[in-house]
Amino acid sequence: MKHKVTTVAALTLATSIAFNVYAYKVADHTEKVTPIEAPHYVDKQAVINALSTKSEIVGLTGKVAKTIEYKDAKWYGDKTYKLAATGTFKLGVDTSDIIVTTHGNTVTVKFPQPKIISVSLPFDKAKLSKDIGLLRKNISEGELQAMYGKARTGAIDDIKRDRQAFDKASESVERTIEALIKPVENVKNIEFVEAK
Repeated sequence: MKHKVTTVAALTLATSIAFNVYAYKVADHTEKVTPIEAPHYVDKQAVINALSTKSEIVGLTGKVAKTIEYKDAKWYGDKTYKLAATGTFKLGVDTSDIIVTTHGNTVTVKFPQPKIISVSLPFDKAKLSKDIGLLRKNISEGELQAMYGKARTGAIDDIKRDRQAFDKASESVERTIEALIKPVENVKNIEFVEAK
């Protein structure tokens, strides 16, 4: 009976030691788990909403002037008119033409080359000078309107040929788009790609 008590005591002691060692090892090898914060990405709709605050982005406002001359020489006298029209123009893009994509915290923007948004060449501000012979009649209202139409068309053609103005407008549009998008939450990078 003594032998059985000793064996039971020995088994109890061994079990207790083994449990304590096991508990120590489990406690010793437990890794601390730190919560990982989920990444925050740019919301594409938030970028689109930021751009939609403007219907168009004006990249450049400039002045334009065009002079048209009308000459009519007859044997009984000459008739010469000069119409000098001055005004302003705007180059830019419609925000509906801007394409944005998002990837993580980067926004990629594609916008077309700026276009002529408006040309203001007021007819009533045009200056008319004339040199007509004694036997000649004044220019008719229709001829005057035709001169103004040519001046307007010529001014628009001059603007279209001014590559420097369009380059400046493009740079300005890019800066404006950047200023509109930068405040959007989680935006880290803004990349511009050329529209084909």
